[in-house]
Amino acid sequence: MDGARLRRVKNCTLLLKHLLLPFLICGWAATVAAQSQGEPQIFEPGLISTGHEASITFTRDGKVVYFARRMDRKEPAHIYRARLMNGAWQAPEQVHLGADSWLDVDPCISPDGKHLFFASTRPIGTPAEGKPKMHIWVAEASGEDWVNPRPVENVNSASKEGTPTIARDGTLYFFSDRNAEPGKNSIYVAKLKNGKYSSPTLLPPPVNSGPSDTSPFISPDGRVLLFYSTRPGGNGDADLYVSYKKHGKWMEPQNLGPIVNSKEEEDNPVVSPDGKQFFFGRNGNFYVISTSVVPALKKAKFH
Repeated sequence: MDGARLRRVKNCTLLLKHLLLPFLICGWAATVAAQSQGEPQIFEPGLISTGHEASITFTRDGKVVYFARRMDRKEPAHIYRARLMNGAWQAPEQVHLGADSWLDVDPCISPDGKHLFFASTRPIGTPAEGKPKMHIWVAEASGEDWVNPRPVENVNSASKEGTPTIARDGTLYFFSDRNAEPGKNSIYVAKLKNGKYSSPTLLPPPVNSGPSDTSPFISPDGRVLLFYSTRPGGNGDADLYVSYKKHGKWMEPQNLGPIVNSKEEEDNPVVSPDGKQFFFGRNGNFYVISTSVVPALKKAKFH
């Protein structure tokens, strides 16, 4: 092949790559596009984000995503998972936890990958009258399945609990409306001691300072806490906040600002296992943005 023809082939190849690049972006690569734009992008629209989802989480290697989905409001929500294969997220599949007639939401994989924590309306003991309450449950890993779901001992109350999140040392954070009006949530913490959780304690102000503080996410080292709140001064119905733990105390939460928060409700904040992507919910979809472009998260460590 002569030099002129070789140059034409190379030019055509470069042009083809340029034209096809938007169609080749998939899986984690899609988040790179979101990072460069500096604004939140819907995560995997039409596949994982369909307007019917909430509460996203990832396995430690980032290759499996778990989330809750309810396609029909007359039916309970269930937990789904999707796998990353060859750079592309595959079609989600339901995770069966032995009781499909009950609502199962808020999945959280423990840092060691051995347990799936989640919130469920399945009854504990004798079913109570009225609307079923949501409580914290846990299941054990068995190959690719999750087995032996059971309520987390010492953590649940007669009120509602949800959104479990686990630090590397096993410490459990969650929200509850115990000792409050329904829908007025606060964030609680329970320490793991000798394989069992101690009685939960209410996180003091300034973390719990709003009419409702909900859906925590704790960093593996237990020093960064994300949550959403209806406290005054926000941009919309509910905003996302971060608080840092220094010298054993939680600092004043910082609003994540208009780059993330809008006039609508933002909820269920989560950071990817590599600490580079920030996920949150809005209008039943998952949004993603680089942690590096959110001013309040630039110095955060999520490893």
